[in-house]
Amino acid sequence: MLLSGKYKSPTDGGNDMALNVQFYKMYNHLTEESIVIPRLVNQQSLDFNALCEYLADGSTVTAADVAAVMKQIEMRLPLILGLNAKVVCSPEGLTFRPKVSGSITQSQLKAKLQAKLEADPTLDIDVNRELMVSDLSVSDLTASIGIELPKKWTDRFKSKAEFKRVNKSTTDAADSSDDGGDDSDNTGDSGNGGSDTGGGDDQNDQQTGGNSGDGGNNSGGSDAGGSGGGDNTGGGDDNGGGDGNGGGGNGGADLDKD
Repeated sequence: MLLSGKYKSPTDGGNDMALNVQFYKMYNHLTEESIVIPRLVNQQSLDFNALCEYLADGSTVTAADVAAVMKQIEMRLPLILGLNAKVVCSPEGLTFRPKVSGSITQSQLKAKLQAKLEADPTLDIDVNRELMVSDLSVSDLTASIGIELPKKWTDRFKSKAEFKRVNKSTTDAADSSDDGGDDSDNTGDSGNGGSDTGGGDDQNDQQTGGNSGDGGNNSGGSDAGGSGGGDNTGGGDDNGGGDGNGGGGNGGADLDKD
């Protein structure tokens, strides 16, 4: 049941309250062993209007009131971040903060200097000079927004989340009370509908040589299962790491095609 369109509370009876998980096996060339990892499939979506109605349900405000506040946040949050300020948006600490990225390597500097010299051969330029901090200019930088999810949110989600095993080539959920038998036959099928948030375990990501690049907070699992494609929803905030969240977590591993 899709949650978009006409409003229906996600907690209403009849909704599937479990996370649909598909298991697949792949071979890791780095560790030279096979590994079975999960991924989320058949995800539903809650559109903006339905979210506003859900948040307004049981309160003294209307869905229009909620939507108006959300739109103000959309318009004004970037302006506040542009003042080099962090913005705390929830009592438990949901935080938006400005981020900056950009770099230049020795080889990139050399190519840049060579291009200048070719454009004007009269210039006295040493294309092999050592890279300096001043070689990275402000115009080479890119601004972005980082998100810090409260730890309480993740803990609360972990305590509420339930899982249902999904068969390889069907959207019907199998019995979730399995005894942990061999699921190597349930290899991933990227054509099996739904989007893939790369649900999995950080340990698996490390075992598969994944490059999650996400040193920050991931909501709803980590990055090991990102090979299935689809949407990565971890927020991607890195506290000292890179931005990429969950995408290609295979690290050169091959999917085992049954």
